[in-house]
Amino acid sequence: MRIGGTVQPLEVNGRPGAVFRDREGRIVNILSLDVLGGRVHTIRAVINPDKLAHLGPVADAFEVVRETIAARRA
Repeated sequence: MRIGGTVQPLEVNGRPGAVFRDREGRIVNILSLDVLGGRVHTIRAVINPDKLAHLGPVADAFEVVRETIAARRA
């Protein structure tokens, strides 16, 4: 079984970050980084589908995790 998906660099609230999408292009989560002195100080993640819905179709993150676990076992 192949999971697939993409990670796209994205500016999130003025910070460097990324949007993670499943193989159908639905949003799984978004990360943003607080960088201080050239180093990552804090990683912030949003996985709540209610907070992501305005960005487009949202994946069931728990299903993505279940599929990933099943693929690793295969």
